[in-house]
This record gives sequence, C-alpha cells and structure tokens, in this order.
Amino acid sequence: MNIQAAVFACRFTGVIGFLASIYLFQLYEWPGLIAGLIGSSLWFLLAIYLKRSSKS
Repeated sequence: MNIQAAVFACRFTGVIGFLASIYLFQLYEWPGLIAGLIGSSLWFLLAIYLKRSSKS
C-alpha cells in the first residue's frame, strides 16, 4: 500500500470531517461540534501515525 496515498486520504477525510463538524454544529450545537472535531482529529492522528511508522 502506498503510504503517501494513505496519508493524503486520511488528511482529506479529516478536512471533510471538519466541515461536517461545522454542519453538525448547526444541527446539534456544541455536542455536535465536539463530536465532529473528535472524529476529524482521529483521522489527522491516523495520518500522523502512518507517516511516522513509514519512516522506521
């Protein structure tokens, strides 16, 4: 599996998740925003993990 493609996909999904969290804020206010940001940050953390694991 191409690590650079996986990192790009994780970051792209994180950005989409961030935009979705803004939409969730409009629907559910603060709980929706917090849930969306947590989900989005998981994708960014996965991208960081993949990038670091590929260097070793």
